[in-house]
Amino acid sequence: MTRPLEIVLLRTFVLLIEMRSVTRVARKLHRTQPAVSLQIRRLEEAAGQPLFESDLRRLRLTPQGETLLPYARAVLRMHDEAQLRLASEEIEGRVTLGCPDLYAAFLLPETLASFRKAYPRVEVSVRCALSRQIAADMDEGLVDVAIATRMPGVGPRTGDAVRLKSEKLVWLGAENGEAHRRAPVPLAMLPEGNLYRDLALMALNEAGVSWRIACVSESIAGLQAMALADAAVIVLSASVHATGLVRLGQESGLPPLPNIDIMLWRRLNGLSQAAEQFARHITLGVAELAPRLEARDGPAGFPSAPAD
Repeated sequence: MTRPLEIVLLRTFVLLIEMRSVTRVARKLHRTQPAVSLQIRRLEEAAGQPLFESDLRRLRLTPQGETLLPYARAVLRMHDEAQLRLASEEIEGRVTLGCPDLYAAFLLPETLASFRKAYPRVEVSVRCALSRQIAADMDEGLVDVAIATRMPGVGPRTGDAVRLKSEKLVWLGAENGEAHRRAPVPLAMLPEGNLYRDLALMALNEAGVSWRIACVSESIAGLQAMALADAAVIVLSASVHATGLVRLGQESGLPPLPNIDIMLWRRLNGLSQAAEQFARHITLGVAELAPRLEARDGPAGFPSAPAD
């Protein structure tokens, strides 16, 4: 290999894998579709290997493309982090982040701590609410950046959206608990309008499992307390970790749950440089956090309940 793998070409390559569409990548990069295709051809020439099979319409990686992908992501992550650190001393201001209580508790602590260390002159405040309310707050100019759950018809009219990660939903109950065996199954749920709740109830109804709402709480701590007391079963994303709770698999009689997408929203009009850097920091932080959680807790983030 004699030619360097340029950062701009690696970024296009990774975006194409993540967005699965030349059209969407072109729109995001403000380029034409032929320009995106040309960048991929330039990267293949630099690599000296084909990275995609046949053509870009199928978007299937060759073995060489599979080999390059993790390196490309690592290079981009280090490149973006270096840019953030070099610019950090010049940036100051205030940023308001909106996110559901769940993400504030489990996704943000490490990211917020590292951001404050890198950008000591930026003040970050957090507004916790359900995704629907956060979208409305962003449209009113009350929120600059948000982490939210992708929901049909829910999103800011004045912001753009990028998928941070996909998360599997799981049933959780007390270790050695009995709540999942009761009929009807007692549930502790977030208020109406929450996607976790809607998907869980839909799955139960389709599986013919009877249920009752034992607790409604806007606080994740309230849901966890009910589950730890073996008073109810709850639904959270798989990477969340809480001592004393176990994942309840299909052997528990509860139906499997689908994946959800966690999104990053950014206000389009009047977004400050501090908010732009914060959004990039969140993207980097969540990307780095996911593999660490899997390594620590396994793919689910929780031990499984023993089979009956």
